[in-house]
Amino acid sequence: MKVRDKLTARAVQAAKGPAMLPDGAGLYLQVKATGSKSWIYRATLFGKRTELGLGGWPF
Repeated sequence: MKVRDKLTARAVQAAKGPAMLPDGAGLYLQVKATGSKSWIYRATLFGKRTELGLGGWPF
């Protein structure tokens, strides 16, 4: 993924939900319909997709 494909602070602030916005390397910004935002890391372990919550936005 190229640097230009990364989420910017302005894009994160403007994001409306519900949505899962990719930032690269398995990192996503989850935006709920209520407007709350949180960071999610998605990985595949032993053939199963796993999601790990990393915290809300803003930190």
